[in-house]
Amino acid sequence: MSTAPAQPDPSGFMPPAPAVRLPDPRRFDPVRFPGVPEGEAWPPPQFEFDATWMREPGLAFERAASGGIEVIREFAHLRMVVDIESAHRMFDLAPGTRDFRLLRLVPAALRCVERIRPGDPMPAALLEDEAEAPEEHHLYAATGALMERLAATAGEEGMALAEAMRRVPPGPTMFETAVAQCITEGGFQMGTIAPLARRLQRLANAHALVLAAGAAQPDYAAMERMLRKTREALGADRRWAGDLLTRALEALLPQISRPRRTAEALQAQAIAAMRRPQPLEAPTRLIQEQERFRERLVDLAVFWRRLTAAWLTVDPDTTDRREIEALARNALRRLALVPLYRIEEQEE
Repeated sequence: MSTAPAQPDPSGFMPPAPAVRLPDPRRFDPVRFPGVPEGEAWPPPQFEFDATWMREPGLAFERAASGGIEVIREFAHLRMVVDIESAHRMFDLAPGTRDFRLLRLVPAALRCVERIRPGDPMPAALLEDEAEAPEEHHLYAATGALMERLAATAGEEGMALAEAMRRVPPGPTMFETAVAQCITEGGFQMGTIAPLARRLQRLANAHALVLAAGAAQPDYAAMERMLRKTREALGADRRWAGDLLTRALEALLPQISRPRRTAEALQAQAIAAMRRPQPLEAPTRLIQEQERFRERLVDLAVFWRRLTAAWLTVDPDTTDRREIEALARNALRRLALVPLYRIEEQEE
């Protein structure tokens, strides 16, 4: 059997690398959240806080433009930006309590929805359910990228379709409306323009799913910050300054950015693929390429989502060292899955 690397065909398309089987991410090295009693499922189905002041009308959380968490109290016209890792002090929630753990799930939830209020359901992604369709803003962004590409490289039908799409409002019926305009105003035949529009709509949907998978990635940066804070807290404590856990965290810190960097690289490659100057009249291969990028991003998120959320429930000063050790072991085992972080060279 030949071991020569796959070569691109004359169109410039690089055949996919042989599939590498990864373990089932939902059964791989299960993650326990620090402080969760044995047998209790976590995350819970809803943001049901026990403290009365966490259930007051008007309280909500949003993600600020700066990346922090905004605490909103509408009844008093107040909006405060807080560091979620210290927000428990403002709410007088003791580290390790159920309300503390629930509060630390807010940043992960705000990667899926625009606002969280006490009592709201937990987003499906945190309960290990995957969204089947992209949200409209991802579809708009993907369609915009497609129109730029059509304007630069398409043939007569593609150019007419792109021009028609510029004149209709964005939305799920954008392609159908543009096809109707091409037929009634441009004189194109249904049998020519409609199949092209269907293929391009599939491409827009595939790229929108990539954008959605990229936006739904866990908060890797928050996990990295918590790891550094935990290492600093242990190192500052004379009892643990040189023990095995402290040394393990030191070894983990240079590697822990790998999932974030992989997600960024995969999404950048998917966007670059949409901009490559190639004809779009037969986009099947590009659709398949976008689907593979989406699969890679989903795999990455499912392997890391629960672990990143668990790291945020750590309080460096009070969390049991055995639970920190378990999270460090979880991270090292995931980092050892080399195929999960493979980034292939892309054709120009």
